[in-house]
Amino acid sequence: MIGVLKGMATTMKHALDGETFTVAYPDDEPEVSPRFRGVHKFSQERCIWCRQCENVCPNDTIQIVMDDKRNGEQYNLHIGQCIYCRLCEEVCPVEAIVLTQNFEFVADTKDEFALNKEELKNVPWYNDIDPVQTREPDREAWVGEGEGELDYQ
Repeated sequence: MIGVLKGMATTMKHALDGETFTVAYPDDEPEVSPRFRGVHKFSQERCIWCRQCENVCPNDTIQIVMDDKRNGEQYNLHIGQCIYCRLCEEVCPVEAIVLTQNFEFVADTKDEFALNKEELKNVPWYNDIDPVQTREPDREAWVGEGEGELDYQ
């Protein structure tokens, strides 16, 4: 009983202090965490069709159809069944697929959530922020960087 009263006291304290945590969306844009995982963006120009994103996807959200010459004919992604685990982005060697901070996507039917490569290419950046440009990855610290011999054992 004491726990219930403590919980009610905490609730009332925060309810009556006058602070609001609600954002008046769409009039005010919410602050999105830099680590937020939103809609995918795909670059066909960068893609080398290695199919690693398709292989690593835990629930088969990504389907790639290849032609005879190993060029990608179709790149389909169903964002309605995606769990936004970001594995496709991490495994891509050329950063052809990235998760944007864009959370503003709606559809009338679930079939409209299946996006092809052209639709993924035209996904807008949230507040014109390219997550690839804003990151500071440690890509320069590979072979040849630093001092001394490299030991990979």
